[in-house]
Amino acid sequence: MEKYPWFNERQKRLTDEVNEFVDEITPRAYEAAIKQEHPRDLIKMVAEKGWFGALVPEEYGGMGKEVGVTGCQIICEGLTRAGTIGGIYSATSFGGVEQICMFGTEEQKERWLPKIARGELLGAITLTEPFVGTDAAGIRTTAKRDGDYYILNGKKRFISNSGVADIYMVYAKTSEDPKDRAAYKHLSAFIVEKGTPGFTVERINELAVFRGIRNGILDFDNARVPASNMLLGEGNGWGVMTAGLNFERLTVATQIIAGMREALRYALYFSTKRVQFNQRTIDFESNQYKLADIIIRLKTARLLTYYAAWMMDQGLNPVVEANAAKIYATEACREAALDALQIIGGDGFTKFYPVEQILLDAKILEVGAGTNEVLRRLLTAQARRIMADELKAPRRRIHKELKLPIPYYKPSPEFAPKKVPKDLQGMEEAILEALAAEYFVNPGLHMKREELIEDTGLDEEQLDEALVSLEEKKLVDLYRTRQGVIILAKATYEGLKKAKPKEYYQWYPPWSKEDERF
Repeated sequence: MEKYPWFNERQKRLTDEVNEFVDEITPRAYEAAIKQEHPRDLIKMVAEKGWFGALVPEEYGGMGKEVGVTGCQIICEGLTRAGTIGGIYSATSFGGVEQICMFGTEEQKERWLPKIARGELLGAITLTEPFVGTDAAGIRTTAKRDGDYYILNGKKRFISNSGVADIYMVYAKTSEDPKDRAAYKHLSAFIVEKGTPGFTVERINELAVFRGIRNGILDFDNARVPASNMLLGEGNGWGVMTAGLNFERLTVATQIIAGMREALRYALYFSTKRVQFNQRTIDFESNQYKLADIIIRLKTARLLTYYAAWMMDQGLNPVVEANAAKIYATEACREAALDALQIIGGDGFTKFYPVEQILLDAKILEVGAGTNEVLRRLLTAQARRIMADELKAPRRRIHKELKLPIPYYKPSPEFAPKKVPKDLQGMEEAILEALAAEYFVNPGLHMKREELIEDTGLDEEQLDEALVSLEEKKLVDLYRTRQGVIILAKATYEGLKKAKPKEYYQWYPPWSKEDERF
């Protein structure tokens, strides 16, 4: 694994330690995966290294801030190269550890974190249900208060570490009030311990992916969970969940990066030893192009992922970066695995090579931890908010001489309103003039509310009054939010004619011929 310049000395040493350890355990890890064994011996070895405490503060027996999220990802990436143990480690990291560190009371931290750091407790996150997947707000598992306990009823599905985890990060509905649902105050977060009465494993799935990792359905049948196991108080589960999802998606990206490197490793291994048409297959240009693409994807995905990890270590919230890393890494690994399979050929589809497994694991992780389609919607919404200043478009104004749009990033006195009208007719004329200028620059677009205010000098109330009047006269078309707020406007054809003579809108490039204009 490459050490980035921003890694501290402890993280650099950790990278070497993980590489050496994984080289040592890989034969046993592969054996466990093929036999579908839960590798307790490997878990014990990882625990003895103290690596389950990567996220745990030193005062609770963990590795502390010097290792942090970046160190956790180094361990995750390395262990995933060996297979099953990487998935078990990752599920524990985002299946309770981070949430307890962020939101646990002092009593909860003292109760669980030292045992987690020593590797005595494995974790699992339980979000998906039979009828609820990426729509996490629609969770149907319920939790009702009963004295010092909550009674949980429902099911959780596709849960990694099912049956072998000791603590389960469970989200359940504690309110049926539509107002709470609308405010995302209807969910609560619990740590449910193995052995809780009424809490059982309903099924262990046999999946085509994640060989050796236990995955199943969990059943809560009047499960009695102590109220002291709730994180952050009743109604705050959504906040716990969403805070944890960034870390989970980041860790998914790290896992799949390890798979991408293995796909590259085996594609190179095979193509340097396979001879066809009297030359090694690596010497075919088409294969070199594929290998180059895999390298580009690997380098790009890893940089993005570890940058997001660094942000988390700085106390920042990498909601854009973590989601981007998960989307890009999973899709890049899928494409990398396909390219590797094409290079290897038929052998790649046998169990003698891990590439077909890498392809399947990449594909399932395009679905797991939030489908990439939904994450793209989330990413767009969050980026528009977080990157608003960075992405703010300039005002495009017509250059008097060139008669072409020129970008202005700052207000220009040249385009400031000369006189702010006071009467309705004057306000309407000012708006139509601004809309006419906007049409010349952007014929297919509406004009934003704030742009109209800037160009006319009208206040909010005046603008609304004049726009509604113009709409009634069919001189403008308005776009409103669901709440009825006008946010966009454009002049109709009649409005454009009223605002300016037709010569105002005419523009011809200097190379056009006179007989082409009529």
